[in-house]
Parts: sequence; C-alpha cells; structure tokens
Amino acid sequence: MARRKYLLGALGAAAVAFLVTGLLAKPAPSVAMPPFAQAYGLPCSACHTQVPLLNANGRYIQRTGYASLDRQVLARALPIWLDASTGYDSSAGTGVTLGPGQPNVPKYEFGNFAIHGIGYIAPDLTFHAQQWIESGGNSGPLDTFWVTYNHLFGRSGHLFFGKILNPAPSPYSMDFELDGATASGTVVGDHDWGATYGNRWGTRFAYVHKTLDLEAGYYLSSDDFNGITDFNPGDKTFQWKAAYAQPNSPLELGVFGSKGAVPLTSGPGIDVYHSIAGYVELDPSRYGRPGLFAVYQSGKDGNPGFDANGNPLGVTSSKGLSVAIFEHILHNAATVGFRHDLNDTGLGTVSNGNSINLAFNVPHFDYAHVFIEANTGSSSALAGGSNGPTWKGEFWLTLPIKAVH
Repeated sequence: MARRKYLLGALGAAAVAFLVTGLLAKPAPSVAMPPFAQAYGLPCSACHTQVPLLNANGRYIQRTGYASLDRQVLARALPIWLDASTGYDSSAGTGVTLGPGQPNVPKYEFGNFAIHGIGYIAPDLTFHAQQWIESGGNSGPLDTFWVTYNHLFGRSGHLFFGKILNPAPSPYSMDFELDGATASGTVVGDHDWGATYGNRWGTRFAYVHKTLDLEAGYYLSSDDFNGITDFNPGDKTFQWKAAYAQPNSPLELGVFGSKGAVPLTSGPGIDVYHSIAGYVELDPSRYGRPGLFAVYQSGKDGNPGFDANGNPLGVTSSKGLSVAIFEHILHNAATVGFRHDLNDTGLGTVSNGNSINLAFNVPHFDYAHVFIEANTGSSSALAGGSNGPTWKGEFWLTLPIKAVH
C-alpha cells in the first residue's frame, strides 16, 4: 500500500524552491503543516509524535478539517508551503523494463516537488490543496483538493467536498514509516485494497464531539481535476468509521469499513467487495511508554477475477494484520519502530513481513526530515517482488514561506 500523500521528492527541486522563496520570502522552522506552526509559534511535538505521524491533538485537527484552529491566529502566516525530497528503494528496478513484476523505476528517485495550500477560506469554510509539480521526473498529479463546511450540529459536524481522505485511521495518510501498515493493502485477484484507501473525489461527513468520532463518505474517481465530474468512474465505494478519540487522550480506538463495486480488468464482470476493520492507536509518552498502532481487517471480494487459465476465482475472503510499536530515543530527538504484517489473500498467498524504521529531524534544521526502513518481505511480496531484505530511505524537506515584513 502506498505510503502517505507526502512521499518522495528531489534535492534539486528543493534547491529551486529555496531560490524562489529566497527571492520572495524567508523560510522558518516548521512541521508537516508549516503555516500552522508559524501561526501558533509551536514546536513539532504539538501535533506530531514524529513528523508526519500525528499525535492525539494533531488527529483532532485533521478530522475537524482544521476548523478546531483559530482563524485569526492562522491569518498570521501565509497559507502556502512547499515540500521536496529524494528517496532510495533497493527493491526498485534499474530504470529499464526488465519484465513482469519488475518496476520501471530507478533505485534513486529524484524529481518530486509539491505545493500545498491550507487554512480558511471564510469563517465556516476550510480547505486543503496539494499539487505535485513534478513526480518521478514527470508532471505530477493532483493529490488533495477539498473544501469543508464546519457550521453543522453546533460546529461538531464537518462536511467535506472534493478529492479527500477516506474515513480510516490517521497513519494511513500520515506516517513516519515509508511503507506503512499493509493490513488494508492486500491485493486479492483484480482488487487492490490499498487503492480503496487513497484520496478520491467524493464527499465525507464527520461528526466530532467530545470522545466520539463518526465519519461516513462516498468515493468515486481518483483522477486529477478531470475526475471531479466523473460520476461513473468504475470503482464506487461507501466508507465509514466510528472511533473513541479526543484531543487530550493518547489512546484512540475504533472500527472502520467499506462497501463498493469495481469492474474487473482481467475479464467481464463486477467485483462487489466489502470490509470491516478494527484498530487501536496509542501515542508514546515522553517517559518511556512506547507507542502502538495495530489494525486487523477482514475483507470479502464477491468476484475477484480470473486465474491464469481464465477460470473465475470465486468468492474470496481475505485478512490483514499490522502491529507497529515505536519509541522515542536520544532524548526524543528520533523515533525507532518495529512493525509486523500478515496478509492472506484467501487465494493461497500468505505474506509475513517485519519492518524496522528510524526517523529523525536533521539537528539544527527542523524542517528537514530523514526516514530509513529495513523490511523482510511483506510489502515487496505484495507488490510482486522478492521476499528478501529491502532498504528504503527518504530525505524530506518541508519548506514554509514566511512573508518579509
């Protein structure tokens, strides 16, 4: 399953970004949403366990569509920021097509650079937009584009429109692990469950009140702006979530699920699928208690496709389990984590994998982040690669813009 929306960019693009912002503005210490940090004058730890992984307060801000932040305070900062990074993946190809299952991508990836806009449009309207200017050396796609109306049910209701996140645990979109939990990313025949949890055009309603987080949404195309009017994109999904969550408690737990239909690519027919999952998330303490993210998903595909001989696969039930434990080290200057993944397609393929992750901010350069991952097969096996150890790394710059006064 793809990692968060803010993955991989280029050092060259970062240099260009610094040049442009140096002419018009000046950078300031930041977090994954730099304008918020600038406006409030807060450190990364106010919203993040480890950038970009959110803590309880950050998750509350995310699910309320930023409406829990003060509009007048946010007006102190420009609502625009940039990001760029470079990445390495030992399991990637060599830049040429080697055959089935061999990706046509280099081990070192350059050429990714994105621009973000976040904040308020009006007193009851918030927004978030992210456009990849360049991705993998090519013109980048639209990642995120939504507007939220927040004056419903005593301001506890938030109605999202646009290309939006799905109702799933926050680490599915913002995580310091490069691969992230694969429990909801199992590939079953024609159906890739990971695609179900990507940003898509649609609408979502979130009711956030005290300890209650109830969300439901309907999702269509994942295309760029051309997908905004595509009401028959193929995959149509209803998704939901119910959780115990509050901004001042490190513990969050809940259930989420989906029901949808997608046309088969291997032959005629429609795959009607549905899932249900449970999760628990616990923020680490600054006094030695480790953090935890665990999720278990059970899925069912009514018509997952055809085998190599053209025979229908039949109704299939799949399951996935991911358990991640992580801890602050070096006086909270870095985070180290261990994750175990189990994925059973229900078609005879079972994948087990382990992952070790390390993340930290570059000392004295708070808006530069480093991520390193070593894994033994889970993610690479799901993608059709080898089961041997693989290494991944990323150097990520979040580039805030602060107006010169």
